Amino acid sequence: MNRLYKNLHDVLEQKIGLYESFIQLLNHEWKCVSQYSYDDLEKIIAKKDDHVMQMQALENSRSSLMKKIAEKLSMKPSGLTLKKLTQLKDNPYRVNLANCRKKLLSSIQKINILSGKIKSLMDHSTLSLKNSLAFIHSESEKATSPYEANGKVTGSKLQSTMVSVDA
Repeated sequence: MNRLYKNLHDVLEQKIGLYESFIQLLNHEWKCVSQYSYDDLEKIIAKKDDHVMQMQALENSRSSLMKKIAEKLSMKPSGLTLKKLTQLKDNPYRVNLANCRKKLLSSIQKINILSGKIKSLMDHSTLSLKNSLAFIHSESEKATSPYEANGKVTGSKLQSTMVSVDA
């Protein structure tokens, strides 16, 4: 049983390291978005995708370990949480697991905050870009229109000459 607890602790420590690395990527992503650095943003997104895949693999390992621990404790896997494991008196890793739980919750909260800020910045940037494009389009329409806003025909600055074809 101690081996399962130790394995779970190791997986959680790996998750903590990966989450901290992911937070750094989110900070870099913020810089890229705020500086309109598209090439760097593409690289960050690729790294984030890789991190997400690693997180999923670690989550599968954690879930598998929790099922094995629940089986040994004669509990339903759905009823066993990390918090409950930290409350078991016969768990020698309960302090370590409690610390991991605290770090994971803190990291998840930071990730949620940063993700929300990045989404908000992207939404704001997108809206600003749309407004700029709409303004450019309307100015372009005004410049090419033969009519002024008051309905008068704009005078051409080019002189025209009639050419006869009867020569």
